[in-house]
Amino acid sequence: MKRLSFWAFLIAFPFVLLTNSLMAQSDMMILNSSMGLPGKKRPPVPFPHNLHVEKGLSCKDCHHLYEKGENVLDESNLTEGNKEIRCSFCHSSKSRLNLEQAYHGQCMGCHKKPLKEQRKAPPRYCGGCHVRK
Repeated sequence: MKRLSFWAFLIAFPFVLLTNSLMAQSDMMILNSSMGLPGKKRPPVPFPHNLHVEKGLSCKDCHHLYEKGENVLDESNLTEGNKEIRCSFCHSSKSRLNLEQAYHGQCMGCHKKPLKEQRKAPPRYCGGCHVRK
């Protein structure tokens, strides 16, 4: 019996490691859309990544790569440390939507939707996300 458990562990362990590394994200991330934009006074936003996952959002609800109007993002690319999945990779000050516009469009658009299953409404105004210390 111990032998069987040992082999089962040996076979399952690499799959657990692979799954965790593919979907690993820091629980708390800092979103700073004011980088490179002069005159911005609001503080960066602490973003609880895991809370959003726990609320039932899928990866593609936030992360996207659009081609011909379709989100063709390969979720296996969503690994921590991959700079190409950062919002700032595509949303620079020279792009059609700069980083601030992208964050506000994505976050506020979702936060304003009525979510029936939520007990507590997400923040909807500036100070709810841009918390001053």
